[in-house]
Amino acid sequence: MQQTRGKTDKFVISRDKEATTHLFPGLFPVGRQAEWTKQNRTLTFSIHPLDSKLALAVAGKLPREKLDRDVRVFEQDQRVTICGVATVPDERLPFINDTHAVFVALQRLVSEGSADSLDQGTGGIEEILRMSSLYREAMLRQVRVLQEVTAINEFIEEEIETFQSMHAIWHLFEIIYLATVAPGLSTSVVPYFMEWLNTNFPAPSAEEGRRIAEGSPTADELAERDGLWPYLKKLAIRGHVSILANMLEKLASSKLLSPAAARWAGAISEASRKMPLGSNEETTGSFNARWKRWNEDVRNIATSIKSLLNSDKKSVDGDLALKSLFAIVEILRGNVDTISAESELWQDILGAVMLYSEPTAQASRLPSLASVVVEQYESGAFTELDRALVALLNHDLPEFLPLCSHIDDWLSAHIADLMEHISIMDVCRRVFSVDPREHYILALCETYIGHENLWRVGLDYLGLCKTRAGISVMEEYAMRVTIDSDRKAEQVLRVCDKYKLKTARDRIHRQLGRQKWQRGRLGAAIGHFAKVADSSSISLVCDQLWNEYLGSGKLTYGSVIDGVLATGLKHDRVQFLSRYRDFHECYRSAEYVQAGKILLSILVSEIAPPHAVADLLVDSIPLLEGDTLVFSSDDTFELMRCAESLTASQSSSRISCGIDRSELSIFNVACSRNLARAFVMS
Repeated sequence: MQQTRGKTDKFVISRDKEATTHLFPGLFPVGRQAEWTKQNRTLTFSIHPLDSKLALAVAGKLPREKLDRDVRVFEQDQRVTICGVATVPDERLPFINDTHAVFVALQRLVSEGSADSLDQGTGGIEEILRMSSLYREAMLRQVRVLQEVTAINEFIEEEIETFQSMHAIWHLFEIIYLATVAPGLSTSVVPYFMEWLNTNFPAPSAEEGRRIAEGSPTADELAERDGLWPYLKKLAIRGHVSILANMLEKLASSKLLSPAAARWAGAISEASRKMPLGSNEETTGSFNARWKRWNEDVRNIATSIKSLLNSDKKSVDGDLALKSLFAIVEILRGNVDTISAESELWQDILGAVMLYSEPTAQASRLPSLASVVVEQYESGAFTELDRALVALLNHDLPEFLPLCSHIDDWLSAHIADLMEHISIMDVCRRVFSVDPREHYILALCETYIGHENLWRVGLDYLGLCKTRAGISVMEEYAMRVTIDSDRKAEQVLRVCDKYKLKTARDRIHRQLGRQKWQRGRLGAAIGHFAKVADSSSISLVCDQLWNEYLGSGKLTYGSVIDGVLATGLKHDRVQFLSRYRDFHECYRSAEYVQAGKILLSILVSEIAPPHAVADLLVDSIPLLEGDTLVFSSDDTFELMRCAESLTASQSSSRISCGIDRSELSIFNVACSRNLARAFVMS
């Protein structure tokens, strides 16, 4: 990045994101796009509003009437192609499932009250910090998985860069708002920042180190290695003082160095070993006193070398080693100009300045320290990652969250969730017109809901959002999940029960009931309708079973009714079919008295539908005319009352009751004979 001494312009951030969709395989021959364009060929498409699918077809760009005669015209293809849009690449599925588990655990932790606010101690913060570490482990694991892909293409490279950026941002957020909360010297942000810097932007590279140390070189061989001094300066900037001390100690015995350079290499090596390191057992005052003494020793070394360089310019002008040692000691004493000149990244400058100038700086000092560094760079030189990190260092959370969404929707959603749990989201709510946490979680769920393998994850995120809008959106999405199997139906219904989505649950049961009904699975259809107390639909299904019996003369619905009754369902139509089956079984077994009792109970209890009463009365005729007296006089009067009610309703409504006059006459005669027999027998 180019450095400038001018003031950094305000970052202008675009909120728009673009995505390119590639069809594989394509719908027209590869390499013939220009030819197709000249021939008035193009693709038309329609996007599914909720599912991740496109409907595509080949068509003409212009009407035939507007084309020249010499342009060949193709008829629009009759075939429509349905293709899926990969909103989430398959390589991300393990990462999403792993972090979804962490997200669910974090919400449970907070809801149970374990993660208290900062005012109530650090126990809750430590638990949230543990969850944050699990998120970071998942990011690093995803980077390793992607790096192990055998055929790394442009997409894989972009994914690796994205996850590395996400980890860098998350790690720094964790340091500022979680790791440095505990009291004592450990609250200094400097050691955490240096760990963050060396983890996310490693330098010097491992290849440089192996090249310098290859073959266990002697002091003279080490002094002759190309790139030695730039490598040592990088060690100093990154705080690798122990490695620096070892290498300088070895160089001090080299005969290829001038006596002055050898002497000062030994002095800087000794000073590097004595660099104070803080600990939880030491007070801040004691550490500052030790640091002040050490810094004074380093300044004395720098002053001596500078005097030597100025006093004998002629003899030391070509002494590269001595000049490099002076640069190293200037870095160790915290000289900003030297650090800036020798650094490759602005993060290097900030880390070295804090490490060697303010080793006990706390997170509250980051904005002022970062501003000194950032103003040396032009704003156009910063990437999205740089902008997000700068906003985070400046504690500018309203600027930070949108920048996270530019890097990845997963990052902005989970960072916003973490901000909510540690009570720092209010500053964003005063700026945004919508709730930031809810907004970014909903945006993430949009990419999950339409995915075949992630719809459950998306619904969980919406359910755990715990906002009115989140639950409302979740209910709408739940009703529109494509249900293509009984197992998936059970999963969707479990989600509805878990989050108390009554409207969605009822609609899904009705939808499943209609599907089962259309496929002839009438028992399952009744079961679904019963779950939502849809009495009218249950009646219609039972009427179909009754009509099938009337049409075939075979009573085959027994197993269906048994399955429904096993669920404990109590419905008049179901009870009617069950009792009517019992009547048939008794009649076939010649248990005519019991059959008559069942038939009469069906009529008296009025559980039979009106259109079936006529058939029941006709069924009673063989029992009335049989050799055995089945119906008593009271029973017969009850049958006659039912017949009278049926004919009366037919007359008033002018609708056929299903019994003709001849059958009614036969029924009346049978009742009269049975009534006479009953009187005689009594």
